[in-house]
Amino acid sequence: MELREIIKKTHRIASLVGFSVFGAMILYLVLEELIRSKMAPFYGFYHLENTQTLRYLFYGLSAFSLILARVLQGWLLKKKGSETPIDLLNKLHRTSLIMIIMSELPALFGLILFLLAGLNRDFYVLLAISVVVLFIFFPRLRAWEEWIFSSQS
Repeated sequence: MELREIIKKTHRIASLVGFSVFGAMILYLVLEELIRSKMAPFYGFYHLENTQTLRYLFYGLSAFSLILARVLQGWLLKKKGSETPIDLLNKLHRTSLIMIIMSELPALFGLILFLLAGLNRDFYVLLAISVVVLFIFFPRLRAWEEWIFSSQS
């Protein structure tokens, strides 16, 4: 099988994972809206006196996870001179999956905030951040091909 075909097949798998994560984010939104409408007014499943500390914690975790994702991406995609194009493809695929999964973390933190304290605006903000980050980290075939073939020159 030709290398470009292998790249396309591997890219398709990573893209499907990305679309699945996006689908999960839509499911979080539907879940949040159902809970909010069926249990109105919804103040969370766990009554908290001071939600500000919890908000800082989850926003901080979200920021940390995104910074960590960016650092990991650079570290995981370091090229070595002895790597074959297939080695590079495997490295790129593995890294793309990690980045896609890490882009979901702010949405999860937002959902937890909502479930604990009923903070739906924070959920929306963190969900929007996750969608933007997923878009940034989403695997692009042209970028994959350029990255793999640039090392062969």
